[in-house]
Amino acid sequence: MRPKTRKQIEVVKLSGAMRSLTSAQLSWAFRETHEHFAYRLKSGVATCMDCGHEWKETAESDTMCRCPKCGARLQVKDTKERVVKQKSYFNVITTKADYQVIRSFQIISEMRKGYQAKYSAMAICEYWIDPKGGKTVMGLCRAMNSYFYDVFNYCSPFELRHDNEAFQRIADEWVYPRIKVTDIIKRNGFAGCTHHINPVTLFTQLLTNPHAETLMKSGDIELLRYLCYHPQEVDKYWNTIKVTKRAGYKVEDALLWFDYIKMLDRMGKDLHSPTLVAPRDLQATHDEYVAKVERQRIKEQKEADRKKTEADEAKFEELKGRYIGLVMSDGEIVIHTLNSVAEYYDEGNRQHICCGSLAYYLKPETLVLTAKIGNKTIATIEIALQDCRILQCRAFANGVSEYQDRIAQIINDNVKLIAERKTA
Repeated sequence: MRPKTRKQIEVVKLSGAMRSLTSAQLSWAFRETHEHFAYRLKSGVATCMDCGHEWKETAESDTMCRCPKCGARLQVKDTKERVVKQKSYFNVITTKADYQVIRSFQIISEMRKGYQAKYSAMAICEYWIDPKGGKTVMGLCRAMNSYFYDVFNYCSPFELRHDNEAFQRIADEWVYPRIKVTDIIKRNGFAGCTHHINPVTLFTQLLTNPHAETLMKSGDIELLRYLCYHPQEVDKYWNTIKVTKRAGYKVEDALLWFDYIKMLDRMGKDLHSPTLVAPRDLQATHDEYVAKVERQRIKEQKEADRKKTEADEAKFEELKGRYIGLVMSDGEIVIHTLNSVAEYYDEGNRQHICCGSLAYYLKPETLVLTAKIGNKTIATIEIALQDCRILQCRAFANGVSEYQDRIAQIINDNVKLIAERKTA
């Protein structure tokens, strides 16, 4: 992408003037971000895959050892393999002019048995953060339609790019320990450690969010980490956080604490009460309110269901009111209408069918009836009001009723009665 603004032109120029990686940085990346092995044969001869040195390593139980020549700490692996290749990412945090810069590199190593390990690094992307927190991204072109997120076109120019998931995730990988930051970020509380927070997110928040500065300076790293990924929630409950700080309460588990505070909020509790927002046993109090919220949810659901039932009842009266109380029989089998929304649900629960849950009572062109012998329900019937045709005749659990023919005959014998109700 060609630079168009003054800022983009400046960033492109400054990026081209950045120093290459130093040997110390490259050596650290190889040492810390890759695994290091001693390949051992059955004879006990082990080979350092870093420097190629061979020696006798006979202790079978050892999982780690140290190379007598180069001093590298190695993972012992009993294998006949001769080559190992690895790839990882690391970041160098530095400054240029007034910009905070996060430089992301890919390091590739190849270790061959009996030879000195070879490794090299390539720049993948750079985040340039201005004093107001604005981001400009330089990087390689990302290959599209790939299963892996970190596939790049290594022959593409290193130029302005749109931010993307690959750059964001790489910027959250290993960080070279010698960190250089701008005076503004240093003033806002940064003391040389990212605390396992994505440095791009951390620096952006420190430059744009005064709450992040407060939490960094007070050492509330758990809350700061939560803020970096949920800034709106921290803003919403900032006064509550201040109450906990005045009470001398230390939030050790921000995720659990915010879950608890949100439950208090839902229950309408006082979020300015130190007793509530700074519990002695967070886990136990959290679990207690989980149960309370669940009880409230059930109560609210019942109230919502009640209101819906009242609305459905009114609609049901409008649609089916003229058929209420309709009864027909052949002397043994008695068929009658379901006369309320509650009866539809009772019939559905009793017969294990869906006439209630699927709101058959609101279907304008059909009518549902129940057939009984004595107090036993033998079938639930749905008929079309247009011609009294039986659409469904279901026994228990949607089974086939043995009385289906008799039920059909009773309904056919009473078509005139149903028609009279229809025109009433």
